[in-house]
Amino acid sequence: MLSEFGPSTWLAVFLGAALAVVAFVPVAAHRYRAAGRLRLLDLVVLLLVAMYSMALWTYTLVPIPENDDFRCVGANFTPFAFVADIAADGRSPLANRAFLQAAFNIVLFLPLGFFLRTLTRRGVVTATLIGLAVSLAIEFTQRTGIWGLYHCAYRTFDVDDLILNTAGALAGSLLALPTLHLLQRRRPAPPVTQVSLGRRWTGMLVDLLVITGVGVSLTIGWRVIALGVLQWQFDELPGWVDQLLLTGVPLLVEAWWVLGRGQTVGEDVVRLEPVAADGARTRSRWIKLAAGVGGYLVLTSDLIGTALPGQLLALATVVFAIRSRNHRGLSHIAAGMELRIERPDDAAQNG
Repeated sequence: MLSEFGPSTWLAVFLGAALAVVAFVPVAAHRYRAAGRLRLLDLVVLLLVAMYSMALWTYTLVPIPENDDFRCVGANFTPFAFVADIAADGRSPLANRAFLQAAFNIVLFLPLGFFLRTLTRRGVVTATLIGLAVSLAIEFTQRTGIWGLYHCAYRTFDVDDLILNTAGALAGSLLALPTLHLLQRRRPAPPVTQVSLGRRWTGMLVDLLVITGVGVSLTIGWRVIALGVLQWQFDELPGWVDQLLLTGVPLLVEAWWVLGRGQTVGEDVVRLEPVAADGARTRSRWIKLAAGVGGYLVLTSDLIGTALPGQLLALATVVFAIRSRNHRGLSHIAAGMELRIERPDDAAQNG
């Protein structure tokens, strides 16, 4: 059984890791705009949320059947049937399977209520209702065989799960109250006025995630359409389309940001403002694009035949950011640009 459903478990692990990577960009944007910094604690919380999402997915839907060799199951529409099941078992709580199942359903949604209260500052009622909505979505996904993907349900719809999951979300939101009090009592951090190396590298990482995410997502979407809808064979796929989607579209996105706003997407996310000398803004932006993310995309494409030049440019960019003034890096040095923290009025003007 484990070997039959193994790929589904690996899919859950992959989705959890992908969720953490995708969520990094909005988390970084929020933290740099709200507090001017991205703390190690923020990254730890992000990882915990991703791990929790992965666990929720794994417990409620995995293993996903990979063929029709599975047993159809029914549903329980009787509220609080778990109470009778616990009484019928008669054993102590730690040996009582029905009790342990009920307790686990509560514990499973404790983190959801806690995260909703502490991270989004939602109230107890809102956190509880969101817990109910998430549980409903899971139960109906199970009841419908992943919304018709399978001809019948392979996991049991249980109204008791709705009750216990919602209770877990409620309990988690209540447990978050002491944490909220501690957060409210903390003194505000001093404003950030100097460009830090961590901020600079975070912007570079965001750029890498954005160009990779855009290119890979478009390429996968194109292949799904070509192979699944158009019924093309894999060897019939034109290579230039993949190259256009992997390199051309991300290059256009970054070029629009750099030439139009003076920043890469990553610099915009972490609120870094490159400043060109008077009268040299247009020329500086073109040089910045060529010596930075634009040059990297071209040098790592199939047009060159080897990714080594692009990798060397990326390495030089990271190294130059360590020692240069305000961690400007290679592209800003080549373009004659300074680098500073973006001011609120500058952000409003760029937006």
